[in-house]
Amino acid sequence: MKKTEILDRILTSVFYNKSRKKASGLLSNSAGILQLLKNVFEKFQSESLGTVLGSVKNQILSLGKLLKYYATGQYRQIDLKNLVIVLASLIYFLSPIDLIPDFLPVLGFTDDVALISFVFVSVSEELEKFENWLKENESDK
Repeated sequence: MKKTEILDRILTSVFYNKSRKKASGLLSNSAGILQLLKNVFEKFQSESLGTVLGSVKNQILSLGKLLKYYATGQYRQIDLKNLVIVLASLIYFLSPIDLIPDFLPVLGFTDDVALISFVFVSVSEELEKFENWLKENESDK
């Protein structure tokens, strides 16, 4: 199955649609976003050794940093549509039962990696804008 086929299946799946609905509900819940980030990093640390998840480590860290600054109110210059996409991808990542269940050896995280990679590219302009803002604000200190 090609990467685009996997992405099409993910983005039209009931699992991703549930994740998007949950993500929309989290937009104004800073504590919920921070808890989501904590859960994502815990899962990532416990699962990433020897799995394909290692390939998206830096992407998850970048998305997580953006969400942390958003949740703490320090950075709000993100399009809400993109924020929902990022949140939904991390909610999807946390779910052990999704398009390809995480407990399947070797294949289990393939859909998660495909989605995180896709989202990272999709919001790359937002991430670049955030990184520039971060550099400017760190230099002010």
